[in-house]
Parts: sequence; C-alpha cells; structure tokens
Amino acid sequence: MKFAAKSWAMVRVAAAFIEAVSAECQAGPSKQCCHELAARPALQGKVLFPNTTAYDARIDSIWSLDAAIDPWCVVMPESTNDTVEIVKIISKNQCPFGIRSGGHAVYANSNSVENGITIDFGYMNGTTYDEKTNTASIQPGSRWGAAYKTLEAYGVGVAGGGQTTVGVAGFLLGGGMSFFNNAYGFGCDTVKNMEVVLANGTTVSANANENRDLWIALKGGSGNFGLVTRFDLEAIPFVDRQKPRMWGGTMMWNISVIDQVLDTMVKFTDNLTDVGSSSHILTGYVSSSGWALLGALENKDNIDPPAFDGYKAIPELVLSTMRSDTLYNFAEEFSGAGRSYNIWIPGAVKNDIGIQRYIYSRHEVLVNQILEVMPPNSSWSSVLQLQPISLPMIAAGKGTNAIGLDEEVAAGRGPGIMTSLSLAVETAELEALVHPFILSCQKDIDDYAAARDAKWLWRYLNYADQTYDALGSYGVKSVEQMRAVSARYDPEGVFQKLRKSGFKIPQ
Repeated sequence: MKFAAKSWAMVRVAAAFIEAVSAECQAGPSKQCCHELAARPALQGKVLFPNTTAYDARIDSIWSLDAAIDPWCVVMPESTNDTVEIVKIISKNQCPFGIRSGGHAVYANSNSVENGITIDFGYMNGTTYDEKTNTASIQPGSRWGAAYKTLEAYGVGVAGGGQTTVGVAGFLLGGGMSFFNNAYGFGCDTVKNMEVVLANGTTVSANANENRDLWIALKGGSGNFGLVTRFDLEAIPFVDRQKPRMWGGTMMWNISVIDQVLDTMVKFTDNLTDVGSSSHILTGYVSSSGWALLGALENKDNIDPPAFDGYKAIPELVLSTMRSDTLYNFAEEFSGAGRSYNIWIPGAVKNDIGIQRYIYSRHEVLVNQILEVMPPNSSWSSVLQLQPISLPMIAAGKGTNAIGLDEEVAAGRGPGIMTSLSLAVETAELEALVHPFILSCQKDIDDYAAARDAKWLWRYLNYADQTYDALGSYGVKSVEQMRAVSARYDPEGVFQKLRKSGFKIPQ
C-alpha cells in the first residue's frame, strides 16, 4: 500500500511538472488561462496539454471526427469544488471555453473548442442510488451505459440515452429521447434536482422549490446557465427488481413493405394508450450492404404488448431480436461505432401518413444523389429516423421544461414525428461535398409539411448542428424565459460570451 501511494504521488508530481512546462511554452491568452489552471494546487494533474498521451486520448475519445478539435488545454475536474475553481479562473481571465460531457455530439465546437479551454467532465462519472427517495444521482461525465450497469444492481433504470456511449449532461440538458418517452416524457422531465456551479463560482440547487426558473431553463436549454455537476433523476423501477428486464429489440423488414411500416407507426402514434410501449422507425442506405428498414420497439413492463401487434403483422420480416433483456443490453444493441465525419439534421412534422411517405421518398432521392457523386469503394451511410412525439410524452413535461412543444399541440399539429437525417462519411472533403444535398432534402421536407400546415417549428437540439437555431425553435415564450434566467444567474454573460461550444440563447 505504501508503494502504491508513493507511486501515485510521483505520477501527480510528474503530471504537474508537465503542466508547468507546457504552460510556459504557450503564448498569449492561452498561456494565461492554462497556466492559471495548472498552477492551482487543487487542479494539479488535472490539466492536460497538447502533445501528451493523456490529452491525445481525450480528443481521440470524441465520437465524431468533426467535433474532435484540439483546444489550448483540457481541464478535468474531479469534484464540484474543482469545478468552482475552474469557473473562477475562467471568469477572472476571460478565458473562452467549451464543455464536454460524453463527447457524442457531432458538429465542430459542440464540446471541444479550438481557441479556448475544454472543460472535460470525464473524471466526474459516478452514479449512486437512494432507495428511500428512489433517486438516481449521476455525475455529468458519466455515459449512460455505465449508469445503467450501476443502477441494474438496484433493480431500477432511468430515462437516459438509447446508446451506451452517449454522455449524461449533454443528453439531459438538450432534452433527451429515451426508451421511456411515452411514460415519462423527455429525459430532462425526470430530473428532480441539479447541482449547478454558476458563473460567479457559487453552487446552487435547482429544483421545483429552489431556483425553479433555473431548473426549468436547464431542461432543454443546454449549457447556457452554468455547469451542472450532479443530476438527481427519478428512477424507474423494473417490474421484477431482482431480475430487471424490459421487452424489446429490433425488427427488420424487406424495404418493399415500407408503406405498411409507416402506416403502422402513424396508427401507433395516433392511438397510443399503452404509455409503457414506444417505437421508432429507421430506414437507411449503407454503402456496404444497401437498403435496410428497421423498427426499434421497447416495453418497460417486460411484456410483449398488444401495442406491437401491428408491427408483428407486417410481412417480409428479415430479422427480429425481440426479447426480454436489460436496459444496458438494449442500449448497447443500438450503439454506433462513431469516428466518422457526420451530418445530423433534425425536423418535426405532424403525424400524417402522406407526409411520412413523402419524407421517405425524398430520402430516397437524397441517397441517389449521393450515389452519383460518391467515389467508388467509399464507406458511407445515410439514415432517416422517424420517432413519435406522442401527446402523453409532451404532457409528461407538465410545462416544466424549456422545449416548448405544448405550443405545437395547442396549434393542432400534435402528435408529431421527429425526423432525423444523418450522414456518415470518411473524410471532411466528402462531408463538404454531400452537405448541400442533405440541407436541400430537409428544406424540401419542411416546405412540403408547411404547405399542409403540418411543419413543427421545433428542432431537437441533441440531433441538430448549427445550421439551425435549435433554441430559437422552442418558441418566443421559451426564448424570453431563457433570456431572463440567463440575466438573473449569469449577469456578466459568461456562458453567452466566453462559452464557445454548443447553442446560445437567441438575442
């Protein structure tokens, strides 16, 4: 034990030495900001500099190559107190910065930033469970796979990401689409409390009783108000807590039955009575295998419910993984490898079969356009995702999030379908080549839906890039409320002016 402790101390000393040397080699604002961080005793060994193995490993762990940007330095807090120290230095020295949770967003400057510091919460990745209050407390740098594994031992889950590699903080602050949408709403709707470090270095709780306006704004308002260092979520008990299982999986059909699949999804969404069940559809083209048509189905009560009968009646079934299994295993099944150049474009429309068929046909056109220009033997994919936004899902938010979907329902355009076009290619040059095609595709979808009074203003922030104003799509009322919260809790505008990652509140 003495040897281990001594060895760890030597590692810390070595890391601090590297920090000091690296900071001295920098110039201008980068030297001032990174040097101040490295000089703080509490942060020694937690500031990573370019041309070091630890720094490179953190950048290489970012999911999308677009987002894997090299900052001046990476600072990795291990506690709320560390986070307070970092915020004070940033505010004092006017340091530009980005915020990283899991690093799963796809566009440049979504988490890491080139001209600034990246605050990387990768060391703050713990999960605990309080049985008395049925509360899962999760730190911002955890990924959902790790959280699910920890909570499994207690027989509970949470409304988290559908992939194990997605980070907790970005997912929840952007809203969060989970396997439990219809029963619990967005993932953020299950957040009971957040511990938040404000721009002035103070730490506050935000919940229904304390700093309620901040609590609401953070649920969908992204990183605009402070650094969240803990999320307290309402846990979801499984039917059998000794054997925590759900029912679900993937059904794959021949692409020839696309009309029947779309019709079934529309009816499922319009006639939803079983809020424990959820579904969404993916159709896509993969360069190595061609077209695919999938349905992802989940039931939280671990039963094969009548709600899925319509899907089970569709012919031309190629493959089914439907089964009783753990939340972690379902999320792992839907996880992608990453490390490509990616474009994600979200939209939303009224749940109408004519519109869904148009969206599918327009995506076919997109794929054919890409096939004409893509070099031979290129590895790429184009996926269209259609995810129901049901009335029970919207109602579960009870007006206590910033997302603003109540207005779409009030206007008679709900329930809806969230659409997502996603392209993955091998190089930045190919990404630039196909980017205009996907934007044109989404514009045509928007125009088609708008002509039928079926287009939603809302764009899902977690699937958006900065082509669109995701926060502005929440509506005027929500934007005004977020502005007021920002002015109250960050009067100097640190998270509007110095934060260079993510979406800002429209001004």
